[in-house]
Amino acid sequence: MLGIVRRDLIHRRARNEFRELCSGWGTIRVIQTAFEVEGFDPVPEEQRSYGDGQRRGTFDEYADGIDWSDPEQVARAIHVFEEILSWGSDVGAEYRQKAVDRVRRLLERDGYTLSDDGRIRHQVTKPLTELPLEELRDPSAIEEHLRRLEATEDSDPPLAISSAKALVEATCKHVLEELDEAYGEKDDVPALVRAVQKALKVHPEVIAPTAKGRETIVRTLSNLSQLVTGLAELRNEYGPDHGRTRSSGGLGPRHAHLAVGSAQTYCRFLLETLRDRRATSH
Repeated sequence: MLGIVRRDLIHRRARNEFRELCSGWGTIRVIQTAFEVEGFDPVPEEQRSYGDGQRRGTFDEYADGIDWSDPEQVARAIHVFEEILSWGSDVGAEYRQKAVDRVRRLLERDGYTLSDDGRIRHQVTKPLTELPLEELRDPSAIEEHLRRLEATEDSDPPLAISSAKALVEATCKHVLEELDEAYGEKDDVPALVRAVQKALKVHPEVIAPTAKGRETIVRTLSNLSQLVTGLAELRNEYGPDHGRTRSSGGLGPRHAHLAVGSAQTYCRFLLETLRDRRATSH
């Protein structure tokens, strides 16, 4: 989509600081290994430069090939950075602390925290706090979708819509797994929605006929299901997937906000229902 400018999630200032740590703490081989175990390849030979030293150059060979606006690639790069920080365990305590403090300040500018044990995490923002992720054994995939939404909601509406649909899919699957319910890897959103609501006993078909306010409850649940089904259809119409050959037209942030808000509302409902079901079963 023309006119979209995606910002780096980790600024060059912070990346350069890790580059300097590689120069002082690492070796060429361990730098290569740190990137390669996370699936990164060096840039082509003709793009390489060793003008600033071999260890800095080795860092650049890999870092220059990373799309720093892509949440998935940045998440893997963070694992590299955490590995680099661990190399400083053998240097002087005062020297290491000063280096860590510099890195911490730079990361905080980009919305990341660095814990005392060397773990780098994205700062908790509104989308994360709205979902009770503590109900999931491993919420990392959900957190990745939320970071992608945060990065694209205003800057890339088509991608945000696609990511919102992916968040719904992932949450449905996670909840089904928590309940030991099977699902098909190729199940679409309507199938997943139907399965997860039945598993949580909030599908209109499983509401007891004698339940107080049943008609209103059924109508609300049906509308909620249609909301996320419509989100999947919106993604099929406007999402950037499948090699689209036409522009997304006048799609703007307000459309992305609608899609993201719908996805968050539905996912929060599923996770809170899971939490309540567990609380009443004990």
